Amino acid sequence: MILFNKKDFLVNVLIPLVVGVLFYKLSFIPKALRNYIPDGLWAYGLISLVLIIWHRKINIIWSIVCFVVSVLFEYLQKTSYINGTADCLDLIVYFIFFALALLLNKYFKLFFNYA
Repeated sequence: MILFNKKDFLVNVLIPLVVGVLFYKLSFIPKALRNYIPDGLWAYGLISLVLIIWHRKINIIWSIVCFVVSVLFEYLQKTSYINGTADCLDLIVYFIFFALALLLNKYFKLFFNYA
């Protein structure tokens, strides 16, 4: 039994994370993009991983957990429990990329032949 589709994982989890790291590291990319696109790609990869684990069936509970974790992450930055700068725009970017992954789910479900 295959636990997950490796190509789906590569395209929707691993590549977004690697591109996010590149955005952080490449100094010629404008700072506004370096600050937000990697966070969005992280969010996209997270919700995509959850979708892949559930064989592209949307699991409401785990989708909500992803949203709550992103809000909690920003809250912990705001309260200085973890390092970073809390930013409401980060939350907006997270939600946009979560929504993008959820909207593309139907396409990837067909493309990667989930039954």
